[in-house]
Amino acid sequence: MATMAEIYREVSGIVHGLDTELSGVIRYANKALKEVAGVVLLPELLETQTTINTVVGTAYASLPGDYMRNLHYCYSNTTYRKINIYDDVRILNRKFSRLDLAGNVVGVARKGSSLYYQRIPSSAETLRIHYYKNPTILTDGDSQPDCLPEFIVSPLLVNYIAKELFSRIELDVTESKGKTQYCEDRFRQAMGELSAYIGPESREPQYITDDVNLDGYL
Repeated sequence: MATMAEIYREVSGIVHGLDTELSGVIRYANKALKEVAGVVLLPELLETQTTINTVVGTAYASLPGDYMRNLHYCYSNTTYRKINIYDDVRILNRKFSRLDLAGNVVGVARKGSSLYYQRIPSSAETLRIHYYKNPTILTDGDSQPDCLPEFIVSPLLVNYIAKELFSRIELDVTESKGKTQYCEDRFRQAMGELSAYIGPESREPQYITDDVNLDGYL
């Protein structure tokens, strides 16, 4: 796996007269990782799980600090049942006749950095959640972008960083910004290769939903 020092040297070979220090290149690399992870799911590298406890008397609890996106599985370790995940808190709320009743958690939805749930347990209930976390922050020349498959590290990061640097150099150029566009195209090509390598997201079988909303009266 390439280190950030090696990535820096590659970028220096493309952007001649590079006036950005290693720390600046690392900053662009971290930006690139967030963009990539925000588009392509990386199940072997960023998919993770943890447990959170519900807050007594409150209909939400904080998500873990490394949460990025795609809450896709929830299970109650307390009641030994799978919990329904709703795409929006408003949809979760519509499923229940009242939102202030005590009971076991049967549904959850994410809003910002919080996990909302219904019903509201009268004692803490432990929920196990599966989600995709933020990439590990790169900090120095020895850092390795280990959230990516090794074969795609240089094509993605080098071209992204070069694109950002050339966009600064060509900012006041009136004619075509050819170098910026070239690196942008190479970066997008690498994104396509990464998506093809990862393949489609694995999903659980879809079950018939509770159209009569029986959970709303639990």
